[in-house]
Amino acid sequence: MTTKKATRNYGEIAILAIVPIIVGVLIIISWALAHFKIGPNYLNDGIALVAILFGGYLRFVSGFKDIFHRKITVSVFVTVALTATVAVGEFRAAAIVIFIMSIASALESYTLDNTRKSIRGLLDLAPQMATVRLGQDESTVPVSQVHVGDIVIVRPGGRIPVDGTVTGGSGAVNQAPITGESIPVEKTRGDTVFRGTLNETGRLEIETTKIGGDTTLARIVHLTEEAQATKAPVQAIADRFTTWFFPTILVLAILGYIISRDIKVAVSVLLVACPCAFAIATPTAVTAGISNLARKAILVKGGIFLELASKLDILLVDKTGTFTIGEPEVVQVVAFNGNPEDEILLLAAIGEKYSGHPLSRAVLSSAKKAGITVPDPDEFKVEAGKGVVAHWLGKELLVGNEELLRARDILANQDIKDVVSQQVSHGRTVVFVTHGQEIAGVISIADEVRQGIPKAIASLKKLGVTKIIMLTGDNPTVAAAVANDIGVEDYQAELLPEQKMDVVKRFQKEGQRVAMVGDGINDAPALAQADIGIAMGAAGTAVAIETAGVTLMSDEFGGVVDFVQMSHKVLRRIKLNIFFSIIYNVIGLTLSILGLLTPVLAVTFQEAGCLTVVLSSTLLLWAKTEHKGPSNA
Repeated sequence: MTTKKATRNYGEIAILAIVPIIVGVLIIISWALAHFKIGPNYLNDGIALVAILFGGYLRFVSGFKDIFHRKITVSVFVTVALTATVAVGEFRAAAIVIFIMSIASALESYTLDNTRKSIRGLLDLAPQMATVRLGQDESTVPVSQVHVGDIVIVRPGGRIPVDGTVTGGSGAVNQAPITGESIPVEKTRGDTVFRGTLNETGRLEIETTKIGGDTTLARIVHLTEEAQATKAPVQAIADRFTTWFFPTILVLAILGYIISRDIKVAVSVLLVACPCAFAIATPTAVTAGISNLARKAILVKGGIFLELASKLDILLVDKTGTFTIGEPEVVQVVAFNGNPEDEILLLAAIGEKYSGHPLSRAVLSSAKKAGITVPDPDEFKVEAGKGVVAHWLGKELLVGNEELLRARDILANQDIKDVVSQQVSHGRTVVFVTHGQEIAGVISIADEVRQGIPKAIASLKKLGVTKIIMLTGDNPTVAAAVANDIGVEDYQAELLPEQKMDVVKRFQKEGQRVAMVGDGINDAPALAQADIGIAMGAAGTAVAIETAGVTLMSDEFGGVVDFVQMSHKVLRRIKLNIFFSIIYNVIGLTLSILGLLTPVLAVTFQEAGCLTVVLSSTLLLWAKTEHKGPSNA
């Protein structure tokens, strides 16, 4: 694999180097003929002209097209400057200009292409062959021949070739390419797996749900490459700059000629002023920033979102599935009358064994973690909106809310009411457990806050996102408890999905720049309405990837911090790049007007500015962010 990759890289370098090598050889031949006085002058000039046309053909075509469409661009600059250089008889000088520009373009293309390789290289993770079960037999076929519904077999150490659902077996799957999770995730029957991820242990049988370009991995690559091709609003400033800058330079070139009476001074002014560095200041930084985030499983659809994030006014965040895990968990078991806590959990699990309610799943999951074997109830009945009624060992077993108990004339004493009141004040749901006519205990259930949320909130505030508002469909008591735990001062409760969108609209009407973070499913309307929609934990969720401007493939809220932090880094780098380009232009123009730069030196100076900008932007590829790297760059 290493040899193949190295060969591919050498081949790409050779292709990029072809134009400058041929141009360079032609220049040497032209110089040698002139220096040793071999043949007529038009021969060496003709060879230099061939070098100009060969190396600058695409630039000339682009320049004349832009002139025809009445657009002033960098290509127009180059076309005018080189035409003027040839017109004054400086054929070799113009050829050298083309040679230097070809080298700079080759290096620029190679550098920018490297920023994209980490994204395109993700597709290399996907195997080209797949083992498919056909009846009782297994057959290895090209992935292109796998169809939706086929059962794919993946053994330990193999990469998963499709998106699908585990139908048999179990294994630890490394999902880093998709979700950014560094720790393998245990996958069993019913779990979703993604193309390109690595099955580290166990044998998996996977029913194919998505293939080829429809897989999550393919969408990641497509959207990231698409994003890198978009322009940020800052880039529009560079385009407008070129429009008025060119006429100004023409005036300066004419003044330079009038003062010096040397046409080469005017040509040098035109060459040194080409705003190449200014033109690439934004796209190179944006491309590097998007690539950096993509390696951390954070997909940004375009530079506009990086720019908006650096000037964010309000961050709206959905609670369930974003600040919280999204799955109720047992957080405390309180036993009364000397009953053991494990017995309370056992009684609750027996009562809830046949219920499909989310709170039931939380109780059964807690019992499983505690190693409790749950027997079947003798009888079972669901009381809608209240809980369950079961019978076990000849006694009635109630698991539910206070209304269920009151219906059977079971009343809680003051001590029990105090415990319940304390649990409710923390935003927890309380489930009563009775055996016979006695309240044996209560179980507190809550949607737990994700680890690291308070730290992430504090980090966002340091980055200037001071107004963070939590939105939730939960009741105000739960909302207040969660907001207090995570350090968010403002929240809005009991909201429906469409009401969350209305909140976004209201702030936008006030002129605020709004970002919305949600789980990408029921929050889709608000994500689409926001200036920046950020879908979290959206691996495999098509609506999230398509709707949101930013997609966090994992369920780590720290990714929001990474995105905002990178937006600041990209904007600072763009400003630094523009500063470099202006400094180079100012110094170059001054030296050219004073007659201190020949056309060749002028273009050398100008291209040095381009290389400085490219290298400056490339550094963003290795920039660290707070939650995904050991240090900040």
